[in-house]
Amino acid sequence: MTRIALLSDIHGDITALQAVVKDLQKENIKESWYLGDLLMPGPGTNELFEMLESVNTTVLLRGNWDNFLFEDVSKLTERDLQDPVTPYILMLMKYTLNKTKKQYLDKLKAAPIYKELNLNGSNILLTHNTKERNFGHELLPYQPEAHFDDLFADSDYDLVVYGHTHHQIMRTSSKDQLVINPGSIGQPYTEWHKFRSDRRAQYAIIDVDEYGYADIEFKKVSYDVDHELDLAKQMDLPYIELYKKLFTEGIAYTHNQPELKKYMEKHDYKSQAMKFYHQLMNFE
Repeated sequence: MTRIALLSDIHGDITALQAVVKDLQKENIKESWYLGDLLMPGPGTNELFEMLESVNTTVLLRGNWDNFLFEDVSKLTERDLQDPVTPYILMLMKYTLNKTKKQYLDKLKAAPIYKELNLNGSNILLTHNTKERNFGHELLPYQPEAHFDDLFADSDYDLVVYGHTHHQIMRTSSKDQLVINPGSIGQPYTEWHKFRSDRRAQYAIIDVDEYGYADIEFKKVSYDVDHELDLAKQMDLPYIELYKKLFTEGIAYTHNQPELKKYMEKHDYKSQAMKFYHQLMNFE
């Protein structure tokens, strides 16, 4: 029997990952697979890589938020620069790039968005979203079955494990192949308002034996949210008010232009972000 931790979508949450690592110490895990979105908008950087190394993370995928760190800013248009979303992303990029060791940035930049492997005779696809792109909404749990069948379109995988949607999921394709999402460590999400107060870190443990898939355990781990917010404050995380809203309201404000504009103006983030933008442009 091979026991593997399925981890995804930490989004910079130091305290949540600490709680998951502590929980994993009670489990007989051989290795861990990480499915992407390690950094931002939370304060964690180097310590997140170190914690993943401590639980023998043998697969590291790059998520869509991780992509922000390596995008070509010269492609930003004047319209982009006037959108409050752009200073938000630039300020998080500045914070993260300034704090993260080069060895870890290089490792993340080189990470794939999917990986195929064979374990005990089972053909497995690990992916942040789909093989073609690590962003999009086609694999939310309430999307049509055909979107999940597309995961198996070009190969007869026995099992697909993906992240990105921040939902714990176990379902099948129309051919009964297995689909698993371990949920999000740092930002669990639900459309159902009644469930949004549950901020526990989510992950899963899968058992693979000589027959292939044997068992799955979905886990939720409590942690001290106030401690995480204290860390974010101590580490001078930009847009900390919006980071707090992730925990108090259970939703992200990444595309909420009025909210982003409010804190952009309050802290003069736009001028700071534009200065950083020009630094990047000159560096390129």
